[in-house]
Amino acid sequence: MVKFLVTTGSICLMAALFLPLYANFQGGGAYEVIDSAWYRPLIYTGFALVFIPSILGTLFSLRTVKSGEPAVGLIERVQQTGTYINEQPQLELEVIVTRHGQQPYPARTRAVIPQTALAQFQPGSIIPLLVSPKDPAKVGIDLQGRVSQTDVQNLLHERMMQQGVPQDIMEIAQHGEQLYAKVVDVVPLGSSAPGKVRLQLTLSITTNQGDTVTVNTQKEIFETQLPQVQQGHVIRVMYSKAHPSEVALALPTGEEELRRVFGQNQ
Repeated sequence: MVKFLVTTGSICLMAALFLPLYANFQGGGAYEVIDSAWYRPLIYTGFALVFIPSILGTLFSLRTVKSGEPAVGLIERVQQTGTYINEQPQLELEVIVTRHGQQPYPARTRAVIPQTALAQFQPGSIIPLLVSPKDPAKVGIDLQGRVSQTDVQNLLHERMMQQGVPQDIMEIAQHGEQLYAKVVDVVPLGSSAPGKVRLQLTLSITTNQGDTVTVNTQKEIFETQLPQVQQGHVIRVMYSKAHPSEVALALPTGEEELRRVFGQNQ
């Protein structure tokens, strides 16, 4: 629609420019055209159709979702629009959106970003989002901290379950007690999903009551986390007496791991 209006406005302006020349070429008077009652409205209409849609488009593009459902976005593409507000650039972002109860899906959003925060908005970065309850395709960047760490953690757990992590392991991760375990033995069982490896682990865990528990379990971890899980190393785990033969590993998670979790096709 904007393109149609701008094209129509351009035609009006070209007509206003060439009609006096054409009239003069035909032997008439150019001033007769210029003094016509329709000439000035033609110019005004042309300018209005050319410039007003562009101005309105910029204003409406600055409107963003300021409240809604918390979500997480994986940035796939970043481009500056050329618009600046108080010397702060407007960015157009293509993101993969992860929200509660849904599979990840692509979306676009625009936002004015402070110069000091531009480094955080690069392809591969994870950012908090707000999703419109009326239209899931409309998303906004949460620059006010409305998306809490708990929201992000819950989305992470849900996404991990979608990728095959058992329910009981997620319950341990969410409700178990954090302990330290010594890696007594580790046997690689080969690669599983892309970027992941399965291990047979023997862990020695000391509970808060001073008891020592030995757990034999198979775990799937990211290949980048493998150096942390070596024989003799001490790692953090989540342990629950309700599931004494299992643990959830509490390994540090970097940006690469988060990208794999929140990616659309992982």
